Amino acid sequence: MLFQRIKRSDPEKVFIVAKNSYSTASLTAGMPVIWDYATDADGVGVTIPAADCGIACAGITVGTIAAGAYGLFQVYGYNSEAIVDGGTIDVAAGTPLTMNAAAFELYAMPTASTAVLDQPCGFALAAITATTAAATAIFVKCL
Repeated sequence: MLFQRIKRSDPEKVFIVAKNSYSTASLTAGMPVIWDYATDADGVGVTIPAADCGIACAGITVGTIAAGAYGLFQVYGYNSEAIVDGGTIDVAAGTPLTMNAAAFELYAMPTASTAVLDQPCGFALAAITATTAAATAIFVKCL
């Protein structure tokens, strides 16, 4: 783990190094990823969120990471580049966010009883009502 050096004017952040095991594309800044428990299952590989990924949230991609390459992923703290999708549920500041299955984006955590196994991997710091994914400020909580 990499901890940002303490500086009063910057929010605290924690990062990990992991491998992009999503074989068909590079990852770009702001994409949320899960631990690759289906293919690699080695504690190093991360990939696209899957249906019912539960608490497998690994972090938010920092920069661009080619397929099969290692890179930085943010697991805690303020992030202004996270990809959030308003979709059918508007996201207000303070809304818990979870992974969107089969897409590299976060969305408002469902409140239905079927979402019991989902765990929020952050919360929105800004509102988004767009129906397309956009970079949004969030607080990441993937530890």
